[in-house]
Amino acid sequence: MMDSRLLRLLPVLIILLAGLFSLRWLTIDDNALDLLPGEAVQGDLRLLQRLGLVDRVFLTLTVKDGGLPAAERVRLLQKNAVVVGAAFADSAAFNEVVFRLPQGYEFGVYNEIQPHIPALLDQQDLVALARLTSEGGMTKQLAADFNLLNSPAGIALKRQVQQDPLGITTLALAKLRHLQAEYAMVVMDGFFISKDRQSCLIMAESRTPLTDSQSAEQVERVVEGVLALVAGEVEGRVIGSLPHTLANARSIQRDLKILLPIASFLLLILLLVTLRDVRAFFVLGIPFLAAPFAIGLVNLVFGRISALALGFGIVLLGIAVDFSVHIYLALRRQEGSTAQVLATLRRPLLLATMTTSGVFIVLFFSQVASHRQMALLALVGVVLAVAMSWLIIPLIRPARRSTTMPRGWFFRLQPQKGRSLILLGWLLLMVAGALSWPALKYNGDLRVLDAPDARVLADEEHFYRTWGRPADQAFVVASDRSLSAALERNSDVYALLQAHDVQRVQSLAPLLPGPLVQQGHIEAWQQFWAERPDFKHHFSVVAQAQGFNAEGFQPFFSWLEQPVSPFSAESLLAGPLAVLARTLIRPPVAGATGVDGDFLVVTNVTMEEGLYETLLDFSEQQDGIHLLTNQKWRQQVERLLRHDIMTLSLAAGLVIVIIVSLALRRWRLVLGALAPVGSALAAMAIYSLVSQGELNMMHLLMGIMVIGLSVDYGIFMVCRSGEIAAMQAITICACSSLIGFGVLALASHPALNSLGITVLVGIGAAWPTALLVTPVLAGEQP
Repeated sequence: MMDSRLLRLLPVLIILLAGLFSLRWLTIDDNALDLLPGEAVQGDLRLLQRLGLVDRVFLTLTVKDGGLPAAERVRLLQKNAVVVGAAFADSAAFNEVVFRLPQGYEFGVYNEIQPHIPALLDQQDLVALARLTSEGGMTKQLAADFNLLNSPAGIALKRQVQQDPLGITTLALAKLRHLQAEYAMVVMDGFFISKDRQSCLIMAESRTPLTDSQSAEQVERVVEGVLALVAGEVEGRVIGSLPHTLANARSIQRDLKILLPIASFLLLILLLVTLRDVRAFFVLGIPFLAAPFAIGLVNLVFGRISALALGFGIVLLGIAVDFSVHIYLALRRQEGSTAQVLATLRRPLLLATMTTSGVFIVLFFSQVASHRQMALLALVGVVLAVAMSWLIIPLIRPARRSTTMPRGWFFRLQPQKGRSLILLGWLLLMVAGALSWPALKYNGDLRVLDAPDARVLADEEHFYRTWGRPADQAFVVASDRSLSAALERNSDVYALLQAHDVQRVQSLAPLLPGPLVQQGHIEAWQQFWAERPDFKHHFSVVAQAQGFNAEGFQPFFSWLEQPVSPFSAESLLAGPLAVLARTLIRPPVAGATGVDGDFLVVTNVTMEEGLYETLLDFSEQQDGIHLLTNQKWRQQVERLLRHDIMTLSLAAGLVIVIIVSLALRRWRLVLGALAPVGSALAAMAIYSLVSQGELNMMHLLMGIMVIGLSVDYGIFMVCRSGEIAAMQAITICACSSLIGFGVLALASHPALNSLGITVLVGIGAAWPTALLVTPVLAGEQP
């Protein structure tokens, strides 16, 4: 006997120790990328992260006392912005901080751009220049210059007027407006101040991804420490990915902290009332001995495991508890020796394990990365857990065996009469489900799984009131191994937008065109002046008429005669506008391949009617052009989600139909075993339609799980017809699932809420179907 026990325990002990040992290398990665389906969608988000758009923190400093004079408010804001900006810059948490432009940046920008103006002026600018160089234009401009030089500011501007009497530089400087994002602000002494002089804007880019809750918590501590430095008269509010990631993580933690104790208490009551044996608690814990090995294997295969996959994968592993319950109750209630009882369990356990495993194998083909990790964790865990339960549970002697029907309404659900009425009701449910399925809607917007709290919403509303509510935007990214080629492609994007008269654009292209575009500008500039050989004479005549000494403008003519050099990206990135330019130009990742090894140049466009289709066609036809927009992501996610739900659900259904058909052979038995699955799917479809809900990726995950649970109910009911232990086990398993998962229907977080409702509706329909409908369909006698 001792040898037999050791032989049974030894494999379990080896697997458990191997699993625990493998956890030494466990890497948990809590990242929103794992929720995205398809490489294209994930690639788009990685591009956004490289551009700093996902991991950027937007901090608004606001003076609490609006009654202070505007000048005093601005000074207070600037003083605190310097403190915050310097603290952010000194922190290891951020690698790019934008809180002000360099002091004296206006003159720095003028000196930087002035030598390269001919390379920046496009055809529209040359039309304006033609007006300036006409007799009327020169007269008007020189008259204005004369008045300016005779004003108190004239002494400081004398040299500027000598170098550019016609204001040609103004044409180039006008292009700076395309560097400004769509915020209602003014630049005062280099600081970004709101129009009401009440707030100041600071932007900082995190070094670590803010879609990861652990990274977000670390960055939050840095932000809170910096805000502690702010004067009491000023408050700071943060928006962006950071507060959303933290709000979601804390919402889930808060829900689980409240709901898990409730579920545990209810499960405890259920087990005490139904099993009345303390040994059952040890039996229920046996399947989770397989968790360490399954987790370690997932970590080995994928190189990491997402927190979402770890959490829900262990929940999916809980399905294996159903098998241990069947084994335990059979040993407790069925007549015969342990070997005889186990012999009657072998067929249904093997068949149920095969169908459950088949469902998880189907989930491997999901386009969501975390789903594939969950599938491997659950598959390995369930197979090992069933084996462990088979080995260990017979070693636990049940307290007693009883063949009498337990008291309680949930153990007396066999159809004693009204078989035709039961069958008719089930058929109506199936027809209603089939009619509801085509009308279901799919929502690929990840914001449906977002749960910002009241503070996050209030801070965002404050931001929008201060800086303007953003319209729907698109990011058009030009990429190439060469920065020059990327800038050339970026100029093509800008030309397309200009051709469609799109005005609200943030782009480098007007200020830093591609090399070929700049060469074209230089040639057009030279042609412009070649067509005006007498310009110097006409200018001198007009200048003298306005009271100027024509010789005083020699610097201007010398500039016109100088060779023109293109404006380089290196000059821009080293100049006073570098902090703004770096938000639109990203260098390649060292040693990376593909897009990650390219330079990225981004154009931010406010979407207008019909523009999406234009940009989408352009990005599909041009190499190195990537369109990033919520509309595109939503369409892609909805298409992939619809594909996954339809394809994987049908595949899972086909797998279990094939397995059950080959095992049971008789069509009535097959139909009876599959009836709970049909009821679960029909009920979930009807509920979604009636509640006007939209399917998301959580429904796919839990729908697959419900299929796996439901078919097990039907298999055990068919294979162990009339056995009290089987009916009791099905009921206990269903009730435990309804309690454990159904309580999540009370969760405030939409992801947990979707999970709970899906299981509640699906299992709520599958359980009575297994007890009432399956015997009728299988042809069993009451």
